[in-house]
Amino acid sequence: MERNEISYSQALELLKKYVPDKKTIYHSERCAEVAYAMALRIRKNHPENPLDPEKVRIGALLHDIGKALPGEHEINSVEILKKEGYPQIAEIVCHSYPYEILLLRGIERPEYLPTSLENKIVIYADYLIDPDGNSTTMEERIQEIKTRKKDQVQRMQALTLAEPRLYKLRDELEALLKERT
Repeated sequence: MERNEISYSQALELLKKYVPDKKTIYHSERCAEVAYAMALRIRKNHPENPLDPEKVRIGALLHDIGKALPGEHEINSVEILKKEGYPQIAEIVCHSYPYEILLLRGIERPEYLPTSLENKIVIYADYLIDPDGNSTTMEERIQEIKTRKKDQVQRMQALTLAEPRLYKLRDELEALLKERT
């Protein structure tokens, strides 16, 4: 069943249905705030870019819904949202570095690379909020992930492989966030 719209409150209830962990919910709420503010600012600065700030807000809220299932939560998030009937949100929630994780396993899945501006904003917002919901920089967040997941060797190799792509994404968005002169 495909649904076209989901409100923020419905999305929050959906997140709580899958993720009972209050820390993850708070992180997701903070990501949604940051992503929404970025989307509004980019739309103001660059009205020529097709961008739906509310879709970005909801996508950022639901980006970690896949943590409820075993395996790569980034991919699980996409699958859960498709199953729940929200393919438009599913297409912007894949975040972090699942492309590189699979690439190291010999599987190339370019659909796990961000192509839309909305997806890139969701990714960047996630790197600006730490697991406790505090604001951080992308550099600090990547270092935090490397420290927290240091025993997950393949995952850390994938993150190292993804870093240039992630910093390029950050630079692209930071340029769009600047006001035109």
